[in-house]
Amino acid sequence: MTPALPWWSGTVIYQLIVRSYSDGNGDGIGDFKGLAARLPYLRWLGVNTLWLTPIYPSPLRDGGYDITDFTGIHPDLGDLASFHRFLTAAHSQGMRVILDLVLNHTSDLHPWFQRARWAPKGSSERDVYVWSDDPKRYAEAPVLFRHFEASNWEWDPVAEQYYLHRFLRHQPDLNYENPWVQDTMLEVVDFWLDRGVDGFRLDAVPFLFESEGSRCEGLPETHTFLKRLRERVDRHGRDVLLLGEAIQPVQEAAPYLADDELHGAFNFVLTAHLFAAIASGRIQQLGECLMEAEQAVCGPRWALPLRNHDELWLGDGHLISDEVIQTIRVGLPQGQGHWLNWGINRRLAPLLNGDPRSNRLLHGLLYSLPGMPCLYYGDELGMGDWPGLRDRDPNRTPMAWTPARNGGFSTAPDPLLVLPPITAPGYDYRVVNVEVQKQLPGSLLNWHRRMLTCRRLLPALRHGSFRLLHSPHPGVLVYLRCTEAMTVLVAANVTAAGASLSLDLSEWAGERTREVMWGCEFPPAAAEWFVNLPPYGFNWWLIGEVEPAATPA
Repeated sequence: MTPALPWWSGTVIYQLIVRSYSDGNGDGIGDFKGLAARLPYLRWLGVNTLWLTPIYPSPLRDGGYDITDFTGIHPDLGDLASFHRFLTAAHSQGMRVILDLVLNHTSDLHPWFQRARWAPKGSSERDVYVWSDDPKRYAEAPVLFRHFEASNWEWDPVAEQYYLHRFLRHQPDLNYENPWVQDTMLEVVDFWLDRGVDGFRLDAVPFLFESEGSRCEGLPETHTFLKRLRERVDRHGRDVLLLGEAIQPVQEAAPYLADDELHGAFNFVLTAHLFAAIASGRIQQLGECLMEAEQAVCGPRWALPLRNHDELWLGDGHLISDEVIQTIRVGLPQGQGHWLNWGINRRLAPLLNGDPRSNRLLHGLLYSLPGMPCLYYGDELGMGDWPGLRDRDPNRTPMAWTPARNGGFSTAPDPLLVLPPITAPGYDYRVVNVEVQKQLPGSLLNWHRRMLTCRRLLPALRHGSFRLLHSPHPGVLVYLRCTEAMTVLVAANVTAAGASLSLDLSEWAGERTREVMWGCEFPPAAAEWFVNLPPYGFNWWLIGEVEPAATPA
């Protein structure tokens, strides 16, 4: 008997920022009351896992990733009771909920840090964070927020020592060499699992430990702790997803997916190569990236994002080659002038110059490649961004629901809104919103719903095997997703020109071939099977489907 697959096998993850999604009490800030009211929309869309960015108490100097209490709810969003009501409602709609868990650091306003800076040097309270008298320690660890910080160390005049911060200076790093830190963070995991959450997106997992002479990423001690975390989660006796954010090359991210560590990890290398393929009109490096990821770890364990709440991370040549970075720089001119830290600080639609064809193509690949597709809130509409806002806030503006004031996000006066709604030409919330697009059969929103419906009905796209086929066209990617009962053929043209090519389908010669989206019949599979794709066109075909039995007279 085949063992049951975990609930996250082939799931579609929808990332949202609670404070930017829907305001339920009219104070200008999204909350759990508002989010609960939007659950029917998310079920209608077809997503089945919700990833919430941090919901904890925080001074919000970094979008909530600077935490002052790991076991509370930010009062702007509600309280534990309102979170419980939301979680119960989500489960009743058949959706799972995973929380962002920031393991690496806290806010400098966290009580732990305030005790540490006033405690004597060498004391147990001071040892909760990483301190040094020499700011040149760990010199090979790159500065991640290079547009905001010149160093990974910050002088604290109260402690009279430097403290380590791999992120912003108000986010001191916890000291995982301290057993108390490890035990306490495991208790945080227990706290939320006891309240019914279904998993965690583990923020910045590579940076938990430090070592001289290294980049301080993915050290053996980090993997040892993650094994402890996995063991702790398994004690709860139910399937809990541990999804790691490791912005590292595939070969360095793969060890996190050992059988006794994490269940999934983001494939940021693939994300970069998808954009590089669109930018260059060539698929060779994308195909090589897909094969490397598949050989490193079986595909269903990779989470596949296009965009998220951060910049499109490209790195310093460590994640992807300088050649690929330059290809994206030149081929996606809408990213020029929007570089932040190590990437491009734009939402998906503006980065693609508002072209719905390349937008659909990228999501069509995302929904048909092996793994867990990740859809960022608003990208199902083609929402724009607001360049000029602080830090990464251009990508975190309120969700557009209706043409009404504030896009239906909130009834509050404009000055009270968490961020301004989008009014840029081509992306104005009075045009780009859920209510309008629901009424247009050809809208991007309805297209996403149809694609997610097809994916839900085709097990091969959720957890089938992956096989890259030879393509005679340099700009067309061709692959198969297969189960014992089903074969789906995918062809995607990443160029701005039409493409015609002949595929060798002699392995299925004579088999019925039918297009998935609209059910159109195509010629039976053959040694020379011709495909015509429009600019940025793609298609899914079922091969070998049994002909329906003739109805007796």
